[in-house]
Amino acid sequence: MKRSNAIGRRICWLVIMAGLAIFSASGFAAGSAAATAITIVDQNGRVVPNTPPSTISQIYDVTVGPNGMFVFSPDPVTISVGDTVRWTWASNNHSVTSGPPCTADGQFCSPNDTNCSAGTLSNIGTVYEHTFTQAGTYSYHCAAHCAIGMRGTINVESAPMAQSAFSRKVHGGAGTFDVPLPLTGNVGVECRSGGATNDYQMIIDFATSVTVGGAVLTSGTGSVSSFSVSGSEVTANLTGVTNVQRITVTLMNVNDGTHMGNVPVSMGVLVGDVNGNATVSAADVALTKSQVGATVSGSNFREDVNANGVINSVDVAQVKSTVGTALPP
Repeated sequence: MKRSNAIGRRICWLVIMAGLAIFSASGFAAGSAAATAITIVDQNGRVVPNTPPSTISQIYDVTVGPNGMFVFSPDPVTISVGDTVRWTWASNNHSVTSGPPCTADGQFCSPNDTNCSAGTLSNIGTVYEHTFTQAGTYSYHCAAHCAIGMRGTINVESAPMAQSAFSRKVHGGAGTFDVPLPLTGNVGVECRSGGATNDYQMIIDFATSVTVGGAVLTSGTGSVSSFSVSGSEVTANLTGVTNVQRITVTLMNVNDGTHMGNVPVSMGVLVGDVNGNATVSAADVALTKSQVGATVSGSNFREDVNANGVINSVDVAQVKSTVGTALPP
């Protein structure tokens, strides 16, 4: 009886294990199929990562010879300065060669921007990328099939020019005061405290009305909590901006109706640097002391370090606490 029970248990386990094996194999197969991704390789067989674009530039995809047709799709492509075009081959024996039809001009070419006059042809799965750093209209073609119309155009637009930028704070009842942020040369220094949550506000002005696709902090610690556009003026509200750093806020896809692109604006954050020389020293302490009790105005608002509308010993103490700090290069 015991032997019979033992045999029965073994048979039962064998049935269960067989079922699990079948289930697991089918499950793994289904999971593998669901997780399978397209792998793209370059001319030398190296895997090309399909990574997302950075916050500053974008990647635009163009298919070379889709469905065996002698075309580039889409065409034309309109991008901004700093953007990248990524061509992927969908059929064989094609090239991407810059130049007016049908002559190579050597500005860019597949597979690696060298020996462009040769018109090297590539096959399915090849990927070639080129980043455009100057505005203009760029013509390109397939060296083998240009004569039958396999041509393309990349329109690279430049961003509108910002006219001015400021870091703005309200100083209690004394009013609103702006620290200028030069668009070229030495960075403007914001010397005032950001409060408990390290909040700041950037104002960027353009010559004409603009639309803006987004605003992000592209360098430094902090984030853009919100932004708004009123005609030609863009306001970016920042939070979590720590002291002693350089930051850059980039306005994405700024469009004035003629130009479009990304516009970066930088600022130094150094609390207590009331003279704006990128270093907090005894000179800043002395300057703040000299304004204690004075009415906050356009000429001394930097000494109101905590931006509460009054210059007093609290501001002096705050400057003293940061002596020896300096902006990184």
